[in-house]
Amino acid sequence: MALNQDQFFRAIASRQIPRIRIAGIVMSGDGAVLVQQPADDPSSCLAFIGGEYELGDTFETRLKKEFEEETNARVLNARYLFCVENHFHYKGTVIQQAEHYFLVTLDRQDIVSREPHLRQLWLPLSELGRADLRPFVVRDAVISGSYLTERHLVQVPD
Repeated sequence: MALNQDQFFRAIASRQIPRIRIAGIVMSGDGAVLVQQPADDPSSCLAFIGGEYELGDTFETRLKKEFEEETNARVLNARYLFCVENHFHYKGTVIQQAEHYFLVTLDRQDIVSREPHLRQLWLPLSELGRADLRPFVVRDAVISGSYLTERHLVQVPD
């Protein structure tokens, strides 16, 4: 059973420790970035595909598992980019995550969700500045192109 966004963030906050997350930045050949959003809440923010680091994983194996669990695509190549200290509030609760980002190449562009509670979409770079894609520091690094050279980013609480 999938948790809705409120349940998910309440569970994360109840641990009272930072969450480690692995995520991928996927760029299309025609200038779009792959993002996802809860399918049952179109007003929720967009995010890069990824998930929580689990016992027994390497960063790369977790990244591959997340893409294979959530989409019909396989990761062909993953290059480590940077770490983000992500601090944010969710409905009055402070959430803290250490997020590790990879530049990802997939085996396909026709992405379909394997999880009914998620939808993936290609967001044109020209629309990225107006998108509620979080963390904003990563969105802004993609817009500026600095995501290829940054090594450490910090998202301060909103």
